[in-house]
Amino acid sequence: MANVTVLFFSYAADRMSGRQASYDLPEGMTIGAFFSTHVAPKLRESMESMMFSINEEWAPPDYVLQDGDRLAVIPPVSGG
Repeated sequence: MANVTVLFFSYAADRMSGRQASYDLPEGMTIGAFFSTHVAPKLRESMESMMFSINEEWAPPDYVLQDGDRLAVIPPVSGG
């Protein structure tokens, strides 16, 4: 089991009902699998539009989550 702290930014925090949550995940779960099962149903966004970081370093969706990781889910940002 891996305990992962997830930080949600921008509108993801609103849709996920908070800026931070803790999840107990099975060993070997990737960011992509986590997103698909725990985040996508509430967020209603595709993973391709998101950025992810692990412990403040950019990470790809195939990164395998480890016990103690801090995952940030960052939606697209627009500006002008």
